[in-house]
Amino acid sequence: MTSLSPPPFSVVNAVHHGNGTQRCFIENPNVLYFSAHRYHGGNFFPFLEGGGPSSVGTGAGEGFNFNVGWNEKKMGDDEYLVLWEKLLMPVATKFKPDLVLISAGFDAARGDMGECDVSPECFARLTRRLKTLANGKVVAALEGGYVRSVLCKCVESVLAALLDADSNGKCTKELQNFYKNVGDNEMLDCIDPSAAKSIRDTMEAHSKYWDCLKNEGKEFQV
Repeated sequence: MTSLSPPPFSVVNAVHHGNGTQRCFIENPNVLYFSAHRYHGGNFFPFLEGGGPSSVGTGAGEGFNFNVGWNEKKMGDDEYLVLWEKLLMPVATKFKPDLVLISAGFDAARGDMGECDVSPECFARLTRRLKTLANGKVVAALEGGYVRSVLCKCVESVLAALLDADSNGKCTKELQNFYKNVGDNEMLDCIDPSAAKSIRDTMEAHSKYWDCLKNEGKEFQV
């Protein structure tokens, strides 16, 4: 595949593993790929082992392919917010993308059939956080969501975040409140233990490629 320049950052945010996107870029060091999804040891659709933490990329792309596979149902706002701050944002900040591409699958939303528990406001917060990358150049492509009454609220929240001129200001305040709530605790100890293990497993798999994942402390200072 021809390398993409400048480097983009692809985020698959859905209940299912983004195996198609992973296959496109798994050997490409110019694309940082990140997927958070239900995995259950490979026993959740698409039933592939390649959605686990050990799938870190191949060849020149080794270390640029991230998979956080949830092994329990009902992962919600707290788990995704901690995932963003503990793993995704430290790595993405180091990567310094010039474009962020989001595969926006809202089947992880509260009330959808994916049996996760992410609220529309949390989707907006995650989007605002991603807008702090690449000078705010973010593209979100709608990929899923099966319950229309849920889907419309999530899409509305993300579109509002994308169009909000004060997005960075709101993001800063949200981060301040986030770290105030975490306090002196390790943030992974504040969420579902299974989710914390999934995040730690991916961090461990990638720690030899990314110095920012070798530190167990807070990655962002406000």
